[in-house]
Amino acid sequence: MFGLFNIGKSAIFASQAALDVTANNIANVNTPNYSRKEAILDIQNPEKTRAGYIGRGVTVRHIRRYYDGFLENQILLQKQNLGRANILGDIYGAVEEVFNEQQSGKFSERLNNYINSWHEVASNPAESPQRTVLIQNAQAMIITAKGMERSLKDTLSTRADEIVDTVDKINAIADDLAALNKLISTVEAGSSDQANDLRDKRGQLLNELSELTSFTRFEDDFGRVTVVIGGKNVVDGERVHYLSTEEQKDGSIDVLYGKERINDYITGGKLAGLITGYDQILSGPLKEFRRLVASIVKETNLQHRQGYDLNGNTNQDFFSPLTVSNLDYSAGTSVTSAVVTDPSLLTLDEYEIRFTGPGSYEVYNIDQDTLVASGAYTPGGTISFDGIDVVIDNTGGGPLRGDKFLISPLIGAIENLSLAVTSPDQIAAAEDPSGLPGHRGDSRIKPVKSGTVKVTYATLVKIHHGK
Repeated sequence: MFGLFNIGKSAIFASQAALDVTANNIANVNTPNYSRKEAILDIQNPEKTRAGYIGRGVTVRHIRRYYDGFLENQILLQKQNLGRANILGDIYGAVEEVFNEQQSGKFSERLNNYINSWHEVASNPAESPQRTVLIQNAQAMIITAKGMERSLKDTLSTRADEIVDTVDKINAIADDLAALNKLISTVEAGSSDQANDLRDKRGQLLNELSELTSFTRFEDDFGRVTVVIGGKNVVDGERVHYLSTEEQKDGSIDVLYGKERINDYITGGKLAGLITGYDQILSGPLKEFRRLVASIVKETNLQHRQGYDLNGNTNQDFFSPLTVSNLDYSAGTSVTSAVVTDPSLLTLDEYEIRFTGPGSYEVYNIDQDTLVASGAYTPGGTISFDGIDVVIDNTGGGPLRGDKFLISPLIGAIENLSLAVTSPDQIAAAEDPSGLPGHRGDSRIKPVKSGTVKVTYATLVKIHHGK
């Protein structure tokens, strides 16, 4: 009779456990990343009698966690892709808003007004009203250009902050994963049972991580996962190797593992989208918009220098002349000066001066990927190329192999932009002195060439689509 009661009791306990597991499944039906559980029943060890072995009832052998590793990996991969796509969509939307031509007062409207004003002045070089309107439209174009550049730079600044914040979140998740690794390995040590709820929590963290960055993972014999980001073990069992960030001289953010930059190896998640979007704005819309404005300045000034103003002056700029900016990526040298010597030779491309050794350098046009100059380095000597003169000194002990300098006529093209003319009389609208008031003849300065400018702008507004 006692055996009968024990068998009945085992059945009740086993059924109660199965009901508890089912109830827990129902309670967590909406819990993110919860895995369904099932109580696996087994025969209780039988008891040997003279008549043979007699069953002793039923027992719960273990709680099975239903989990498909293949599907989980596919979900993580798609979340990485979605995280990247979502943030890129936000970034492209912000850039599109800057170049939204459906709004009044945008750059194409200002540019057309400016070009049309030149046509009016060229047709009526002696008339003051047309000259005044030209100055007003030029100022309006400058203000609009500065505002658009500021919006793009604000977008870059916001995304740079997000990169730092995202890396901090990745590190926080890495800490939690390492802590769960330790708990899981402790709970599962010496047992065939899995720490199901802890594994669910870890799975939720991996899902959160997949929205932030691309990674791969594998599990060791102790139930601990190793998480690899950018080819580096960020979570290694119970240890964490933190990522860090470093701002570069151009404002971009490098993601570092130790001292190694891993930006190029992060291909998914929000972090990849932020890195890609930042680089695309910097090298695409922002750079090309600066190039467009620089081309307007260059062509206008070259044309304006050929004409005569109402006071008979010639060889004068309409806009403040283009200047050259530099970013120093060297250890032992610095740029003393970088100046434009011949505006007509400017390509409006960016260059790198690269030291191939302590005594030699090469100048590369990085936009065209071409070598434009090379030579022996002389401290304080001038390096000349494409209308630009650069002087480099040994302020830190001399150049080293790998030292480089970015030389750009574009970085300050909009920020430093202003009008060189201060009054309508200073507009050089006549091709020669005979075209000035009081002289016979009707010689006029040729209108600003608008074809190339319009084509350039039409190309620019497409860049934010990533084409």
